[in-house]
Amino acid sequence: MSEPLFQHIYLKDEQSYNILHVDRPHFVVPWHLHPEIEIMSIVGGEGNRFVGDSVENFEPGDLVMVGSNLPHVWKSGSRHYESNAAYRATAYVVLFKTESFGNGFFDISELKKIKELFARAERGVCFSGRTSQSVAKKIVDAYSHTGVKRFTLFIDILNDLAESPEYRLLSSIGYKSTLFDNDMQRLNKVFDYLTLNFNRPLRLDEIATKAYMSPTAFCRYFKSHTNKTVIGFLNELRIGHAKKLLIENKSNISDIHFSCGFHNASNFYEQFRKTVGCSPLQFRKQHEDKNMEILQ
Repeated sequence: MSEPLFQHIYLKDEQSYNILHVDRPHFVVPWHLHPEIEIMSIVGGEGNRFVGDSVENFEPGDLVMVGSNLPHVWKSGSRHYESNAAYRATAYVVLFKTESFGNGFFDISELKKIKELFARAERGVCFSGRTSQSVAKKIVDAYSHTGVKRFTLFIDILNDLAESPEYRLLSSIGYKSTLFDNDMQRLNKVFDYLTLNFNRPLRLDEIATKAYMSPTAFCRYFKSHTNKTVIGFLNELRIGHAKKLLIENKSNISDIHFSCGFHNASNFYEQFRKTVGCSPLQFRKQHEDKNMEILQ
């Protein structure tokens, strides 16, 4: 069996960290991992975010920190692939290794909370509210600077993330990557297919062919590498899309299950409540109330 696939990232000019500005029709980096810690700030585009065994939607304003060697990928949604699509995938990506700052740098008492932040990042961390907004602006600011100013902005970004209560962990506590090069490539094909086809009925044998496996073997393989069943994973994609439609308030609740690939409304309502903890109507009302509070 081959060695685990790492994406090797080189910091230019011996910099302690790097910031990449991505602007493409859609994200192209596949399911991967690397030793660097990553902060991903989404500026434009939409789709699905996979971090460890977490499956969620992403949209502008999404801010996530991914720990060292935690598998992850941002998959652009179908709108990015339509002819003459106006959608673009734009983001700022911060990449760094803790050892780049010297041995023991984050062990000093003043940086204790930042070191705790790195421990949380081992499961992936999603930030929200004012934290995601303010940190996104500071990342853009740091991108345009060099030298000491760039370095102090980076420490300021880490401190804001470390101090913030506006976060939640993504991957489950028991998740541990056992992925290898051939697994990465195989699962990436499956993820691509599901991301672009979840909104229609799918047969298990149809999905299994993307991994060149029988349905039975594929089910065992998928569960062992993602910590989820195939149908559970697919339902998360579909419910994530349903949440997006409910927030955008573009569809009647009674029709949403068709747009998400569910065969019938009762199954949709059952899976939604199981995943989200409330009914679709309650979910929409929660977001309408939240928007009213912001406007007042």
